[in-house]
Parts: sequence; structure tokens; C-alpha cells
Amino acid sequence: MKKKKKLTVKSKTLKTIMQQINNNGGTTYGPLLNKDYSGTQNVAIAPFPERSKIIKGKATKKMVLNYCRKNSDLFQNNLALGVWADTKNKKTYFDVTAPIPLEKMEEAKILGKSSNQIAGFNLSDFTEIPLGGTGEFNSTVSPFVERLGNTIRLMG
Repeated sequence: MKKKKKLTVKSKTLKTIMQQINNNGGTTYGPLLNKDYSGTQNVAIAPFPERSKIIKGKATKKMVLNYCRKNSDLFQNNLALGVWADTKNKKTYFDVTAPIPLEKMEEAKILGKSSNQIAGFNLSDFTEIPLGGTGEFNSTVSPFVERLGNTIRLMG
């Protein structure tokens, strides 16, 4: 049986994540790989709306750490933390995000739509990709195991 790596977010990394959220409006960061996906040739899709969290106001370090710990089972699969600060509505959105290579854009969109997502995000040019969903976890969302398998396959 493969031993799972312990999920830790170093203080320096946490500081960088917080700067990205507060200065750039968000981040896509792989905590297990210690990797920032900003500017990479990937699209970010959040295929697990049942794991999404929306808070009023700004994110804190403690919120980021708690979210990472609570979702460590998914981060063990090299998924990423996606955080978006909506300053207009004064809310912050937390998601478990899949960084999927741009060459798989069409498949990534299908995954996002099957997860009822509002949008994905092109990490190379920082543009939103409309997907037409509501972002809510409801009966239109495909089964968790199916989404997880498709996500891991698309990430390569």
C-alpha cells in the first residue's frame, strides 16, 4: 500500500498564497507539490462543488490552512487549492481545483460542466472560461467517483 505524504503548508508558502489572494485576487496552488500554477499552460477546473467554501470578507491564513487540512484527501491526488477573492461582493471562494493541460481544454470544459461550475480559469492568460453552471452541488452533478477518476486522468 502506497504511503500518503503528509500535507504541510510551510509558513513562507502560506505567506506567498496570502499575497496572491490579497494582491492578485486569487491563487491556484498545489500544496502537496508546493507548486504555484499561475502563468502555466493549464486550465483550472473545480470539479468538486461539494467541497467548495464561500466566506464573507477576506481569507486569513488560518482559513487557508483549515481548508487544506479538511480537503487533504483530494490534495493527496496532486489537486490544487483554488482561492478567488471577489472584492465586488466581498466574498472569498475556496475550491479544490484541477490544473489540466491546455491541450485538454475541451475535456476540461466537459468536466467543469458535469460539476455544475460557473467557470474555469485559463492559468496561462488569466481569463475566465464560462461553463454555464451555478456552482452549486445539486442533482445535476455527476457522481464523485466518476469526477475524481476523470479529473486524475485529465491531469495526466
